[in-house]
Amino acid sequence: SLPHPPILYFPGAGSKELGPKMYASLSPRKESRGMCYAATIAINVALLGMVLLAFNFSGSRNVELAPSMTTRPMMRDVVARARVGGVDIPNRKRVETSLQSIYGIGKATASSILYSTGVENKRVYELEEEELTKLRAEVDKYTTEGDLRRQIRQDIARLIDIQCFRGKRHQAGLPCRGQNTKNNARTRKKNRHVKI
Repeated sequence: SLPHPPILYFPGAGSKELGPKMYASLSPRKESRGMCYAATIAINVALLGMVLLAFNFSGSRNVELAPSMTTRPMMRDVVARARVGGVDIPNRKRVETSLQSIYGIGKATASSILYSTGVENKRVYELEEEELTKLRAEVDKYTTEGDLRRQIRQDIARLIDIQCFRGKRHQAGLPCRGQNTKNNARTRKKNRHVKI
């Protein structure tokens, strides 16, 4: 059976509400209902076909896409990852953020590198080869990656060798900048097992 609409108004009936019983008495017979459904479907299909034909023959092949609908450049057209300072920096991020993936370069250093080279803070895949060369030359002026790690290790070893306070704290695996260790310092003490 047909679904019953909540309220029906007919202008000729003096805008009276028709309840379920009156709606059922007004509904056509079952045979004519099927014909109504078939006619409705046929009309919808015909209208859809007309719209498609009108779209195909209206010269829509020459329509240009709006700038917002243009696609991003394909990854095949650009370098997969730019190599700066011996590290493959992320390609889809902006230059200032990508430079921070190099060990020893933080936010302040990355922004100062951009300022001194004059490179715009755009996506890495949009950079020209000249701009990448400028960035590589500027990053090479800083101590980064393996050299910086080695320097930090040597500094700690020197403090331990001369047995100063900081060296002893490094040796004991405790904080060496004056923090309290009675309650906290979990990060430095996580591998220590206190024997009583």
